[in-house]
Amino acid sequence: MAFDKNKGRLARDYRITWVDDGGLGVSGVNPPVSPERLCHWVVDGLADTQVDALVCTVGNCAGYTTSYPSQVEGVEFIVDRLEAGAIVGGAQLWRTAENLRALWAGGHDPYQLVRDEAKRLGIDFWLQLRMNDWHHFDESGKTMRLIGSQWYEQHPEYLIGEDGAAGWPEELASSLRWFQDYAHEAVRRLRFEMAAEAVERYDVDGWEYDFVRCPGLFRHGEERTGAPLITTLIRDTRTMLDEVGKQRGKQLGMAVRVPNSIEGCTMLGLDVVEWIEDGLVDIVVPCSFFAQHTDEDAAEWVAAAADSPVRIHFGMDEGYQTGAVLGLGAPYYQVRDPLMQALTPEMVRGLAARHWRAGVDGIYLFNGPGSLTTYGVDRRELLDQIGSALRIEHMDKRYAVMRRTGSFPNCYPQQHQLPSELTDQPTVFAIDVADDLATAGARVRHVHLELLLSELTHIDEVHVTVNGRTVPCLNPLEPGSPAPDFKSWLVFDLAEAPLVQGANEVTVSATRLPRLADECALVLSDLELSVAYKYPNGPFRPPPGSLPRT
Repeated sequence: MAFDKNKGRLARDYRITWVDDGGLGVSGVNPPVSPERLCHWVVDGLADTQVDALVCTVGNCAGYTTSYPSQVEGVEFIVDRLEAGAIVGGAQLWRTAENLRALWAGGHDPYQLVRDEAKRLGIDFWLQLRMNDWHHFDESGKTMRLIGSQWYEQHPEYLIGEDGAAGWPEELASSLRWFQDYAHEAVRRLRFEMAAEAVERYDVDGWEYDFVRCPGLFRHGEERTGAPLITTLIRDTRTMLDEVGKQRGKQLGMAVRVPNSIEGCTMLGLDVVEWIEDGLVDIVVPCSFFAQHTDEDAAEWVAAAADSPVRIHFGMDEGYQTGAVLGLGAPYYQVRDPLMQALTPEMVRGLAARHWRAGVDGIYLFNGPGSLTTYGVDRRELLDQIGSALRIEHMDKRYAVMRRTGSFPNCYPQQHQLPSELTDQPTVFAIDVADDLATAGARVRHVHLELLLSELTHIDEVHVTVNGRTVPCLNPLEPGSPAPDFKSWLVFDLAEAPLVQGANEVTVSATRLPRLADECALVLSDLELSVAYKYPNGPFRPPPGSLPRT
């Protein structure tokens, strides 16, 4: 089917894409799950929200097992592995397999159920495959779990391996050595055949390759020589989707989930800009890995797709790394750093506002249902908000300077400043703000800059400027007052140092007792910006007692 550069293949725009990463196994529901409960868990909570597309993996953390009986050589049905006595690897995987067993034994195809329910609700249905993964092994990398496969075990020659991972930091190498090497034709063929089977089996609206879970495709130093092999896989998949679409009288979309910078994609061996220019893909999803990058910038991606119908749907993960335990004012009894916390609604709104302002075409929420089982946070509460820049214009937001994570430096450059040791010389931090606070005027309740500091004392002098103006601290440590055990939040009022829409500059320096300075550093762990409104967008709720009783 011909590709119209002016129109594109997709029949509709997607504001929000919601991703179910669990292979429809309903690991958060005790078995046996009913067809009604399956649909309730996966898709019914999306009814009448701004979600236009649902993406489901073909299996739990899919890579080698599927949640439906597969005929692809080297791929196994997870229920068959359970019945054959494979090591389960955890209660979550057991619930997944038992729920799938119950559904299939009852004559129910879970993907068909969810697909039909999504269509009833006016939501497009896509399927997805992870390109490499690590969940099929335990932490030692030695015990194969339920979502592995005999084919994987029988072909160690297909792995990147210890030699292939050498050259990367040990933390990264310890993961990459267990990933499959896409230089092998058999590795690429397996993924292509999984895509072809899934698209033939189900009447989908599109197919997605996920290169982010987990990012690693080639031996160290062979990424650029291997890149044309991935491009060929993308071309072959495009041809397959066009052929199936022609048979069905429709055009099937193709999406790729990739690292969140063009530089990172190139480092990994993905020529995504070429795919855009050649019209091979319809949606590009730049995304963080696991820990959300709070300062990522969509502008370069928007520019790369500007002269094409390719859509940029910027992705968000579930959580972020932080030195904070509970939040502002909480005692710090543990010193573990960093911690993974769920993205707050304010953070999600801040990220979405920045992406919309950069010109993206949609927002992509990875592992939506997983936030509930992992963090106890139901992100569906945000689904009537973040699909529109106008909707969240005057809603509370939080912006955070990105911390170094050390995660997958093979495709996520690590130029991040936090944590940062403070000295008497100012350290400059950039923070990008989507809010037009000058126009918001009296709507604004407050704008606060919040710094999380380790080893702070009441005699330390912390100096902060925002866009060149000194800002006052609202909660300085006082002599004779309770002292923090390890970490302290300092809050600064920005009422007299207004932020601008776009790039802002924060400088932080400190003067401290020389003896303490010589023995223990004063460390800035986190830097966050809180923007709160007196009357945000949404239902009008007058203050209690402000209206006469009738």
